[in-house]
Amino acid sequence: TVRDHLSTVLLAEGIVHEDAALNVLGRAAQGSMRDALSLTDPAIAFGGGELKADAVRAMLGSVGREPAVALIAALAARDGKSVVTLCSDLRMQGLSPDGTLESMATVLQDMAIEQAVSGAVDDGLPDGADVKRLAADMPADDTQLLYSIVLHGRRELNLAPDAHAGLTMVLLRMLAFGPA
Repeated sequence: TVRDHLSTVLLAEGIVHEDAALNVLGRAAQGSMRDALSLTDPAIAFGGGELKADAVRAMLGSVGREPAVALIAALAARDGKSVVTLCSDLRMQGLSPDGTLESMATVLQDMAIEQAVSGAVDDGLPDGADVKRLAADMPADDTQLLYSIVLHGRRELNLAPDAHAGLTMVLLRMLAFGPA
């Protein structure tokens, strides 16, 4: 709803935008239309008059869903080397460990919804096909387990020597206890 309303407003104003950028704004606003509209003006300024997903994420300091999808796919494949490499890449890109886990939680939630109600995931989402593929490839109980580990891991990040070390340990825990 937020995405659709922002799209209508931006089209009326003649502002070039990506639907993915509107998804990011809607999530950041946590469904609040007022907050989404408030975030849109600085996002347009930050993007030089356009709304691009990467620019909006950079402005908000958020992590896109692409790294989360890649991590979950590596976890589902039990590919520890890829998990560690992806985690290292996140550190090198300066992406937030907490934001990464938050993004993973939203992807896992979408997967759980798709597993419970086939076809419920919005095909309009940029990663809708990936979510559906992961939901089909991973048993529902494994999805729930990974979701739980992500939530607990977010709370534990501040206890780790540094946040990226904490993220690495959460991901390794997911490998150790994750999909069989």
